[in-house]
Amino acid sequence: MTKSPLFSIVIPTYNRSDLVQGAVRSVLGQTFDDFEVVVSDNCSEDDTREVVESFQDRRVRYVRTPVHGVIADSWEFARSQARGQLIMMLSDDDAMMHDALARFAEAHHRYDAEFLFCNLAEYRDRSFVGPQRNTVSCRPFSGATRLVSVDEFLTPLFAFRPRFDMHPSAFMFGARIAEEVVRRSGRFFRTNGVEYFAWPLAAVFTGAIVYLDLPLVILGRTAKSWGSTVVLSNPGQQQIEKMISDADQCRDWVPLKNFTLCNLMAEGLILSSQMFPDELKPYPFDEQQYLRRSLSELRNREAMGVNVVREIRELMAYADKYPALKTELMAAPKNGLLRHGSPIHRLARAVGLNHVNRRLQGYVVSRKISRGEVKNGFQVSGGDFGFNDALGCAAFLSRVTSAVVN
Repeated sequence: MTKSPLFSIVIPTYNRSDLVQGAVRSVLGQTFDDFEVVVSDNCSEDDTREVVESFQDRRVRYVRTPVHGVIADSWEFARSQARGQLIMMLSDDDAMMHDALARFAEAHHRYDAEFLFCNLAEYRDRSFVGPQRNTVSCRPFSGATRLVSVDEFLTPLFAFRPRFDMHPSAFMFGARIAEEVVRRSGRFFRTNGVEYFAWPLAAVFTGAIVYLDLPLVILGRTAKSWGSTVVLSNPGQQQIEKMISDADQCRDWVPLKNFTLCNLMAEGLILSSQMFPDELKPYPFDEQQYLRRSLSELRNREAMGVNVVREIRELMAYADKYPALKTELMAAPKNGLLRHGSPIHRLARAVGLNHVNRRLQGYVVSRKISRGEVKNGFQVSGGDFGFNDALGCAAFLSRVTSAVVN
């Protein structure tokens, strides 16, 4: 009987053979080799199968869904194919730093942990809509690995003030945890925002939550990425509708029906609380903050030129149940997310940087790297540092973090 690997890196994909090969290469380049790569193809019509099978590596396995499914169905099928003790659902437009698995393995053994996650960097590739093409943003990081309590993880999340980035590519979860959730509820990934149903349950069913405060995964932002489409840019109504067509349209348990990131969060948080009321009772869903954040996100989409009239009308009608909040929302500025220091404010500042300023910042970052002083984060252009894709970006950041942390 073949021994199960420590890690299963599962990559769900659909018609993105140009992206998935980079994700696979980033895993095969790891310094730690006790892993398998499972590429789960959601019935692609391109050459995804040929691209994956061309690797000819025994650690790479290609599987295909029986039929094309919505996001949650595709991810649940993909997860079920994993044979490893710990599973990462790596998005096909993302990449791993070369020592990511080694660091996850060390933390797993040190803390006997089955639920671990790391910091992230964001890379906007050359297809990204906007002037930030081929740039990377690295958030502040300490390099430390520490335990996180369930309350620290979940209380801010249910209040719509998450302390950590919930993107699936940053997380490792135990196969045992997933199977326990499946045993009790039928499946592990259930909503469009797959992580917002699964991660709260992983948090309450694990013995230890471990955070590696180091950017071990590169979050890719491309013209084909969901996040880039529904949050960070406006690729046009046709492209938005094409992306949304792969989402589950039946969401009767959610107050609003829009496809904002905020509502993806709400889908998972509300449904997980309904299905596991005892475990998640200490973490009430903050509906008023949900409405505030939803409106802010919709206003930001509106400022990008996206037609959200129907979505804002629906939100305001629902807010009638909170008269004081309704008054607050009606009086809120239309650029609600552009407050100083907010993620969207930082994004707006970054979009406004011209090439000269980026080159100047690149020079400053170069000096800081040489002195090991970039833990406060940075944003640089690939043109200034010699990379033009996610793999090259991962190699660059590996050199940076090695110089700073080791």
